[in-house]
Amino acid sequence: MYITDTKKVDDWLLIRKEAIKSSDSLLWMTIFKDFFYGRLESRYLTPIKSLQKGSCLGEGFSISAIHCSIIEFLESTYEGINYKWVRKDSELGKYEYKSSKKCFINFLTQRYPFSIVFNEEIASDFYSSVRCGLLHEASTKNGWKVLASSHSGTEIVCAETKKVFRNDFQKAIDSYIAWYQTQLIKSDKLQKAFIRKFDSICE
Repeated sequence: MYITDTKKVDDWLLIRKEAIKSSDSLLWMTIFKDFFYGRLESRYLTPIKSLQKGSCLGEGFSISAIHCSIIEFLESTYEGINYKWVRKDSELGKYEYKSSKKCFINFLTQRYPFSIVFNEEIASDFYSSVRCGLLHEASTKNGWKVLASSHSGTEIVCAETKKVFRNDFQKAIDSYIAWYQTQLIKSDKLQKAFIRKFDSICE
């Protein structure tokens, strides 16, 4: 099974043997590039770039829907946790979660640069009205609108007018990914979390 456009499960299992016993920055730079960014680029970022070149006939909704999918992947990789549908918390393993909402809100309120814009209230509204609206009903809710860009080019969202600026949002995701790269290559905690996440992907 391919887990990026070029890497298979066997490729992960091979480099994992080195990863579990080494914090070498060059090794982890390779892992970031080949597995984390390779997966993001082939599954999400390249399709977004194609949509951004579109004809303004609905690509904003598609891009924002992809963003909402990316967010949960980014946060669950950061924490090294994996989604499992269960009825009771007691059925969850140590590194499993059942609340997408909590995972989503954690990312928006705790990860730079999103944490500059989002507090718990705004993030919760965004989750319910944008994320759930787009993924479940192909529509934003409660007055939220998706626009291309803000005047500044860095606004991400405007909570007062309930606007999502999808190009600004993409820039913020790119900034987070760049930040995560610098942290992953030197953080033992993030490296262990990364291994847990990709072990689950490769099950």
